[in-house]
Amino acid sequence: LRDELCGGAYPTRTGLRLADIAETARNPSRFLAVAGSFAEEHADRRVRIVSQLAWPGRTNDEFVACTQHEALVNGVFEGSRVTGLCLYDAHRLGDDVLAGARATHPLLWRCGALHPSADYAPDDALASCNQPLSTDPGAVTYTVRTSEDLRPARSFAVDYAGWMGLSRDGIEDLQLVATELATNSLMYTDGACRLSFWREAEHLVCEARDSGRLEDPLAGRLNPGSTGPASRGLFLVNAISDLVRTHTTSSGTTIQAYLRCEPSPRSTG
Repeated sequence: LRDELCGGAYPTRTGLRLADIAETARNPSRFLAVAGSFAEEHADRRVRIVSQLAWPGRTNDEFVACTQHEALVNGVFEGSRVTGLCLYDAHRLGDDVLAGARATHPLLWRCGALHPSADYAPDDALASCNQPLSTDPGAVTYTVRTSEDLRPARSFAVDYAGWMGLSRDGIEDLQLVATELATNSLMYTDGACRLSFWREAEHLVCEARDSGRLEDPLAGRLNPGSTGPASRGLFLVNAISDLVRTHTTSSGTTIQAYLRCEPSPRSTG
C-alpha cells in the first residue's frame, strides 16, 4: 500500500502516515489518543483516518473494548474536519461484533454505496459495554488505604511480577500501572483501593477496585495535556497496557489492566 501511494518512500510530503494497527490499537482504549493527536497535527486541513480495530482473532473482551471506542469517536470529532473509515471483515467476524459496528457508525457502506445505519445508537452501545468484569478467586490482593501504602503496594507488585518470571520491562510496567490506578483511587474516592493480581492466559492482570464512580467515559483516552492528574494517570495505564476494561456503577468502579507476560531470559533459559 505504501508503494502504491508513495512510491516506496516514507510519506513525508503527502501527509500520509501508516501504522501497524496490531501495535497501535492493541489496546483499543488508546487509539483515540493516536487519532486525536494526528488530527491536531493537521488542524489546517481535512483529515482522513482509515482503521481496522476489530480484526478477526481478537478476544471477546477486546471486541467489547473496540465497540466502546467506536461509540465515543463521533462525539469526540463532532464539528471537526475529520472523516473516519472503519473496516470490518463481515465474512469472518461474529454477529455481535457486526451489530456493534452498526450501532456505532452512522453510515454503512453496502452494495457499493453509503447508507444510513438504522441501528445507530452510540449511547446504547456505550452503556452495553459497561459490563461486570470477571475476576480470579485465586488472585493475590493488596489494599491501599492511604498514600503511605503506595510504596509497599509497588513493592508487592514487583514481588508478584518476579514470581511470574516477568522481564525487567514487564516488572516496571506492572509497577507503574498499579501505582497509577491506586493513586487515582486515593485522589478521587473516599475509600480504599483494593489491588488484585492474577495470571490469565498470556497476560498478567492488575485490577483496581474502589467505591467511586468513573463519570467520564473519555478519561484516559485522550492526550491529557495540562488537564487533571487523573486523566494523566489513566492515560499512562492505557498507553502501557495491552487491554484496559472498566466497569462502573453508583457503588464502585473496577478497572482491569492486562499486560502481556514476557518472561525474563533467566526464566526461559
